[in-house]
Amino acid sequence: MISLYPEFYNDTFGPIMQPGSSSHMAAPCRMGYLCNSLLGEPLSHIRVELDTEGSFTGTFGLMNEDLGMLNGAYGCLPDEKDFFDIKSRLKAENIGYEFDFCEMKESSHINAVKFILTGKSGKKASVVANSTGGGMVETVWVNGYRFAGKGDTWVLFVYDPESAADHEKILTDVLAFAKPLEDGIANAQSGNGCAHWFRLEQAPAKVLLSGFSSCAVMKPVLPVPTTFAKKPQLFDTMMEWRHLAKEQGKSLVEVAIDYEIAASGWTAEEVVAYMRDRVQPAMYRRSHASYEEEGLEWQHSPFDQRHEADWMKSEPDNMVTGPIFKSIKYMEANFPNFRGVLNVPGPMGGGGGLIYGTLSALQDEYGYTDSDLLNALFIAAGVGALCYTRSAPTGEVTGCTGEMGCCSAMAAAAVAYLRGGTDEQIENAATFALMAAIGWPCDPIPGGHGMACHVRGLYMASMSIVCAQYALNGMDPVLPFHEELDVADRIGRSLSGDLLCTSRGGHCWAPSAQQCMKAFREWHEQQ
Repeated sequence: MISLYPEFYNDTFGPIMQPGSSSHMAAPCRMGYLCNSLLGEPLSHIRVELDTEGSFTGTFGLMNEDLGMLNGAYGCLPDEKDFFDIKSRLKAENIGYEFDFCEMKESSHINAVKFILTGKSGKKASVVANSTGGGMVETVWVNGYRFAGKGDTWVLFVYDPESAADHEKILTDVLAFAKPLEDGIANAQSGNGCAHWFRLEQAPAKVLLSGFSSCAVMKPVLPVPTTFAKKPQLFDTMMEWRHLAKEQGKSLVEVAIDYEIAASGWTAEEVVAYMRDRVQPAMYRRSHASYEEEGLEWQHSPFDQRHEADWMKSEPDNMVTGPIFKSIKYMEANFPNFRGVLNVPGPMGGGGGLIYGTLSALQDEYGYTDSDLLNALFIAAGVGALCYTRSAPTGEVTGCTGEMGCCSAMAAAAVAYLRGGTDEQIENAATFALMAAIGWPCDPIPGGHGMACHVRGLYMASMSIVCAQYALNGMDPVLPFHEELDVADRIGRSLSGDLLCTSRGGHCWAPSAQQCMKAFREWHEQQ
């Protein structure tokens, strides 16, 4: 078995997606895509079941949850160019859909979703899966069989309703065409029968499939699939990262690239090219489009506001100046949902744009090159991978500490790197930033003009610079970054479910917030 661990382009800066939440939009989209691939024929109906006690119920529609689920079920991934037109497309093709808020019996995860798709022939496919943060998913049930997968490989399922087939015989048949990364037997939810499964590097050959009376294939959804080239995780603390750099006479950036080479099996050139040609341009556009492009189509509700123009008008009399003013300027550009202006999570939906906006502020102020910022992104990516390794950087598990807090740590480390900090100071900057965000709830107010997320974004954009400067001044955070992550994780997991992106607690308790939520839900039901 090849052990999975967090890497840069699946976890830290992925998926590159249309505007929305990585855990509430991109992950359910991927779940639906997995189910669609199992169906293997044109759709006639989409049914999505959501737990009444889960996180999606409280925020439904706020983070494009419904659009993500429908796009995935239709067979599209989160970067689909016609993402916002999905309901019109389904109507034009006479494909029905329904969302049922009910008791989720198949998974206890707060981010569980069940898809039941019906094809034109009457064939059905189903997937129960959990959104685990940053667009990542884990399957629980696939077509009624228990199967734990991450969407990181092709998976061949050979159905055995009588549990009579010889698994080794089926494996021999598969080996004639490809060596599986892993294989096993999944038990049926009903208690009768099983499915023999095989995780593969590539799509199984049609001639192989034709030899089975009943089978299905699930496609991968991750941009960096798991292959036999994957090596063990290079480091899981910043102290170890720094030690490797010193021992090998390399920079932190070079060791970060080595980390991704081990994780992906790619060459160094491929690792750098993906960051330079895919991730960096998307981050730049996300944080700059509001100021540089005309005619952007804003996908908004009557409850959304745009603040970037007002912020710029305030500059002559603004008490906040210099790179901090500019970091907030670019942060403001991340909140409007512009059609086609993609998000790069980091780990939250717009986190990559927020991080890059902070780096752009320093570029404006001090003249750093795009190559300088590219190197800084590898520092941020390494910090993000550690966040995923030691915690769950998602509002549904650790609150906004796992979102804005981790983004701030990533940005602070990258800023300290740009400003010439030592390896130890770079780690200290990340620790300071996360330390200040411990215990934050995730409590978005539907219909509440982006609060309280927006004001926490102001913190992330400005305090990441302050925390970096604090570290550069020689201040000692006492805790190394991995211990700070462990503290953040423990406190985050102690928060009640009402404070974990369910829009049931925190600021959502306030009477004014309740009025906003009521108005938003009435509006959304009419759409």
